[in-house]
Amino acid sequence: MEKKRYESRFFFVMLYAIIVLGVLASNYDPTSIAAGKSSESLSDVNLTLMWVGVGMILLGLIIRFVAIGTLKKNFSGRLRIREGHTLVTNGIYHRIRHPAYLGLILLILGIPVLLSSVLGFLVMLLIVPLLLHRIKLEETMLIGQFGDEYENYMRQTKRLIPFIY
Repeated sequence: MEKKRYESRFFFVMLYAIIVLGVLASNYDPTSIAAGKSSESLSDVNLTLMWVGVGMILLGLIIRFVAIGTLKKNFSGRLRIREGHTLVTNGIYHRIRHPAYLGLILLILGIPVLLSSVLGFLVMLLIVPLLLHRIKLEETMLIGQFGDEYENYMRQTKRLIPFIY
């Protein structure tokens, strides 16, 4: 089977750069709880955001692991069609086409929320358009492989958020 590259190395460089910059911004944002505030001095808003951030991270991990587990051998960190590749439309893929990306977005955005960092959140938001671009590339690849079957699946499901988008 011919190996075709659907995304560039630049994508991965940008993805990891944004994550590193977002974590650094979250940690060094003078308004974040990582800026040296003690737990006694945390406001109710900071404590609430901490728990929301923990929830986002955990939910993101769960969604991502379930999505990858559902795909089994079809999963790859790179966009590619494997030999014997099948279209998975069951389980978590019954309602949304890209739950692993949804999980990643929740996980990544949960870090600055956990740390109450507006600056970190704004940096991490840059991941969303990057992943939306990758989703378009992936859908083009899957239409090329599965044709009408994937296009029908697209009409029956949402891209990332059930019933919404």
